Amino acid sequence: MKTAFSIIGCALLLISGCGVKVAKSLDLTLEDAVVDSRGEAVETGYVLNTDYLLLYFSGHWCGPCRSFTPVLVDYYKKNMGGNLFQVLFVSADHSDAEMKNYMHSANMPWPAIVYHSEARKLVKLQYAGNGIPQLVLLDRKGHVLADSFAGKKYLGPQHVLNELDKRLADRLKKREVDPVGLSEATGEALPTPDKLAKRFKIDGFGKAKNQNMAFINGELVLVGHELDKGIIVEEITDTYVEVSYEKNRYRLFQ
Repeated sequence: MKTAFSIIGCALLLISGCGVKVAKSLDLTLEDAVVDSRGEAVETGYVLNTDYLLLYFSGHWCGPCRSFTPVLVDYYKKNMGGNLFQVLFVSADHSDAEMKNYMHSANMPWPAIVYHSEARKLVKLQYAGNGIPQLVLLDRKGHVLADSFAGKKYLGPQHVLNELDKRLADRLKKREVDPVGLSEATGEALPTPDKLAKRFKIDGFGKAKNQNMAFINGELVLVGHELDKGIIVEEITDTYVEVSYEKNRYRLFQ
């Protein structure tokens, strides 16, 4: 199964010499270019297999950034960040060491783009505004839903969180009744594991006799179907299939 945002295709442009060449799609751009605060590699599926992606442009040297980052960390933890949405840090620090120190000191629970990487340059080229802190909200298709900038006018990162709030409201209400992707041990939100997201490809959706169905790996499945031992289909909509696995629940997307 392709990771989310893979259909962005030609979203990123790289100016080179006398011409313009098209960069890779975002999932390929970020391949082998995402790390945690320790510098350990993070799979791109963890970042992209989610409903919404927040690009966070920030740097420790920036006072307003240091003030806003705790707000974003708190928002992430309270609103099921890592499941309903993910944050990707695009550092404006002066070195790789400064970026990692900032992530560690601020307890950022999300990953970052590798500091010395073409991916960081491309993402900044496409999405960065004229100042920080900046948030850019993308949907699964890579469309910009909200930005801290409206042209040259600075609206601030809270504007973007307010927009995300509106989109998460109904989903958060549902999860109060039926949590999805929550760790039984810690209660923390979990991303859909790559071993599920990549293993089960959704080919399409359908409905018969008021019953939703999906085609997964070329097979017709209904609610209650066991995709494999211990992996049970719990819900089918027209955009995702929710499965239970190891006492947690996860969503598979087309």
